[in-house]
Amino acid sequence: MKRTQTGGSRLLLTLLILIFSIGLSACAGRNSPEVILTTPDITEPPSESVPAETQLPASTQTPAETQTPADLTVEDVPALVPDVLKLREKKYEYMPFLETQEQLSEYALWNLLWGRTEFECRLSWDLSYGVSAAALERSCEDAMTYYLFSSYKPWDMLTEDDGDPDSLYAKVKLVYDVPEFDLEARLSALRYVVNDPPPEGGFSDYDEERAYARKIHDYVACKVTYDPMGYTPELLLGITRYDGFQEAYNVLGENQNTAVCAGYARAFALICQYAGINCAWVRGNETEESSHAWNVIYPCDGSEPVLVDVTWDDGLSLDAAGQTEVDDTYFYIPLSCEYEHEAEQDMADFIQYLNAAARG
Repeated sequence: MKRTQTGGSRLLLTLLILIFSIGLSACAGRNSPEVILTTPDITEPPSESVPAETQLPASTQTPAETQTPADLTVEDVPALVPDVLKLREKKYEYMPFLETQEQLSEYALWNLLWGRTEFECRLSWDLSYGVSAAALERSCEDAMTYYLFSSYKPWDMLTEDDGDPDSLYAKVKLVYDVPEFDLEARLSALRYVVNDPPPEGGFSDYDEERAYARKIHDYVACKVTYDPMGYTPELLLGITRYDGFQEAYNVLGENQNTAVCAGYARAFALICQYAGINCAWVRGNETEESSHAWNVIYPCDGSEPVLVDVTWDDGLSLDAAGQTEVDDTYFYIPLSCEYEHEAEQDMADFIQYLNAAARG
């Protein structure tokens, strides 16, 4: 009898240890950095009538008076970035055949918006430039107009003649440096929108949208100062884009207080996109010594696109920590009358291509 009781006690103890271990595993799974920080590889668009990735998390749909930015954590950030042009609704066949640079760049952006940093396709011989990866490189650069996180390394970027007389095989794989930083920037942008929610259903009035964009413009300019590194572009060579203050994180991340023009423009565009404003990032004013970055907005009423340059407006005002006022000389300037900003032609053409398609 004594042996039987001892065996039963051991069995009970074993069961308790097993249950406790399972509980610990479940907690570890919930708190794993990979669960929080890694964007899932989404292979198929969702079938719901309202795609899950376009919805804000449930906590951000709480009335503004009961929801505060401090309530949000990285777990509340939607898995996918905003898609203001609704490009994710587009359907592609497996391994699509692409004939033009605009088609290839749009396909690259489509994949990034779905959270995929690796994709394949087939290219026309004319587009491949003699079995060159140049078109692939450009497609990723063009995609940064709306996908605002550019701190990646091209792990694979190749075209290959596999014997097909009409097309070539192409592959792209991008590896991001510190996705945790990009997620932190997205959380900050989401907090801004939760704290100051846009109209339910989105903007429909030009002046209302402009006023909201102006608040974002001033917020970005007041949060950071321009880093002197931007005056010496050669210093930016050979370092990460985070170290060069060129990412949205350099403006929106915790304890970040300096940026260069690319950081200003990406941060402004990111908050705009979470608010539902059709805002793109663009590079231009290229010379051998320097370049610049700013934003283009396509207003909600279908009127002419406008230019916003937060960096120059910050420079024209008192660019100092704790400033409360920002100049608006370069805010909402119609593109047709702006002569001081000359956008890189490839990017400008791609933005126009996307918006022409979106507006039908």
